[in-house]
Amino acid sequence: MHEKITNRRRDWFWKLAHELTDKYDYLFFETLSLKGMKRLWGRKISDLAFAEFLKILDFVATKKGKVVSYIDRWYPSSKECSECHHVLDSLPLDIRYWICPNPACNARHGRDENASKNIKRAGSLSLGLNGVRQSQTATVARTLNPPNLIHEASA
Repeated sequence: MHEKITNRRRDWFWKLAHELTDKYDYLFFETLSLKGMKRLWGRKISDLAFAEFLKILDFVATKKGKVVSYIDRWYPSSKECSECHHVLDSLPLDIRYWICPNPACNARHGRDENASKNIKRAGSLSLGLNGVRQSQTATVARTLNPPNLIHEASA
């Protein structure tokens, strides 16, 4: 049964890698500490086999002449306002939505969508692709059920 599940997951990884590289020329990912995530969420993280997927994606992208780029995990992608680039001092993990404290901005952000915009921008800039269109790039962000509360972030 475990072998069957592993094979189905691997097959899905290959199909997803081909789908992403057919659709996008550039793919940006945030480098995450999987060991740290395992401490928080246990074996569930290992079961996702994300590292295996990234190896497959790198292989497929190289074959197709596409670019996979990784952003440093210490880059404050969640804490930086994607509109005005103000960076919060802290943003606890339980806060999923926040409002930029910059009085000239006051943009409302979903943590993951904001992070994906920042990762795309940082990846584009690191490759010297200042004018990358949305249709050329993809960032992968977690999708979570939104809570009813929006956090007023402090600077």
